[in-house]
Amino acid sequence: MSAPDRAARAQSPDGGEAAATANVALAAELRRFLELGAAQLDAAMRESDARVDKLACAVTAVSTDARELEMHVRALDGGNAEEAQRARQRIKQLADALAAHVQATITSLQFYDKLIQRLTHVRDGLAIPSDSTANAVDPAGADWNSMLEQVRSRYSMVEERVLFDFMMRGLSADQMLKALTGLRASASPGELEVF
Repeated sequence: MSAPDRAARAQSPDGGEAAATANVALAAELRRFLELGAAQLDAAMRESDARVDKLACAVTAVSTDARELEMHVRALDGGNAEEAQRARQRIKQLADALAAHVQATITSLQFYDKLIQRLTHVRDGLAIPSDSTANAVDPAGADWNSMLEQVRSRYSMVEERVLFDFMMRGLSADQMLKALTGLRASASPGELEVF
């Protein structure tokens, strides 16, 4: 409800009842807004957990391959020509595997940048209503829709805007996360990771 609508209702003969209704509506919108923040944090943590698992697997694979590589390097010095040839072949395979594991590690580390962006957006978004009402002459008259658009305009990732739009439709935090999970499953790789 915009500030003019609330002001018009407050001036009506049943101004007290209208103000109470406006406050209930504002409280419901605020609750949805806070649920959005909670859903964004939950989505960020879930995605980060998956990325950390991939990172741990890649680091473990690098460690395992490095130990095997060391073993094959020793075989080169063993004097047996046949063993040395097998070791050279395996070293080449391990070098390729190590390069792939390092690339997977670098890719997995990119989650951190995305996580920090998402946390920053949630923090900044939560501050907008607080700042708007603190600076307003009539905090109850602050334009909620304008504040929400200001929050949405700061999002740089598709996922954030999708969650915001779900919130605006009145979905609960659980419903938002289920819908987002469904979108991720149906999206092309990287499609929902624009940042």
